[in-house]
Amino acid sequence: MPIHSSCEEINVSKIIATIQDIDMYLRTESDGSMSAAYDAYQIKTAFQPIHTVHGDIFGYEALARVYNEAGDELKTEPFFTSEYLDITDQVNLDRLARAIHVKNFARFFPTHFLFINMMPDMLLAHHRQASAEKRNEFGGLSSQVYVELLEHDCSCNHELQCVLHQMRAQGLKIAIDDYGVKASSERRARLLNPDMIKVDRSLLADYLAGETQPLNQVVALAHELGATLLLEGVENEAGREVATRLGVDYMQGFYLGRPQLLSEMLESRVY
Repeated sequence: MPIHSSCEEINVSKIIATIQDIDMYLRTESDGSMSAAYDAYQIKTAFQPIHTVHGDIFGYEALARVYNEAGDELKTEPFFTSEYLDITDQVNLDRLARAIHVKNFARFFPTHFLFINMMPDMLLAHHRQASAEKRNEFGGLSSQVYVELLEHDCSCNHELQCVLHQMRAQGLKIAIDDYGVKASSERRARLLNPDMIKVDRSLLADYLAGETQPLNQVVALAHELGATLLLEGVENEAGREVATRLGVDYMQGFYLGRPQLLSEMLESRVY
C-alpha cells in the first residue's frame, strides 16, 4: 500500500483511531467471517497457507481483497495509491484490513501463525498516529504474529528500527518480505536483524535456471543472522525439492496452496 504523501498531510480528525471507531466499519458475514465497509468499498480477507519444509501448515499470510459497490474485485496495487486515495484513506483502509485479518485469524486459525504485510512508511504513520496503549493491535495474539515488512523504501530507517524494537517487546516477530527485490536487501536484513527472511520468488526461479549464487547467499545470510528462512514461489515439485535440499525452514507458493477468500475456505472447510 504505497504512501505518496508525507505523514504531515494526514487529516487526524478523520483517522480511524480507537477500537470503537474500527468496530463501526466492521460487518459480520453469514458464515461468521468479518469484512469491513469503507465509503463505497468492501474489504475481505484472503489467506494463503505457509508450510514447513516437511509439508505441515505453519501459518497463513493475510491478504486484502477489495470490492466496489457492484461487487467487482479491484486490483489491489493500483487501488491503494494516491491516484485513487489520499493518505488519510490509505491509513484507514490499511487499519481496517488488519483489523478484519486479525479477527478472522483469531476465530478460525487460533493454533497457527499469522503473517501481516506492512509497508515501512505505513507502519511509521500508524505508530505516529496511535497512542502508546493502542499501538499493539494484536493483543494476546502477538506471539503468533509475523509482521512482514514489504520491499518498499523507508523514509527513516532509524525510526523504523525503534518502532520494530517496540513491536518485538510486545511479542511480535519481524519478517523481511520479498528479499532480493528493491529495498528488501542484505543491507536491510543486517540493519533490522529479522526473525524471518522471506525470499522473493525470483531467486528460486534463477536457481532453477542455473543461477544458484543469489539463493545460496541468502541461505548463508539467514544462518549468520540467526533468522529462519521462507522460500516463496514454490510452484512445482522442483521448487519444493530445492527448499528441501537447501534446508530452508518454510515454503509458500501455488504448489502448496493459492490465496483463497476466507468465505471460500469456510465453504469448502479447507482450514
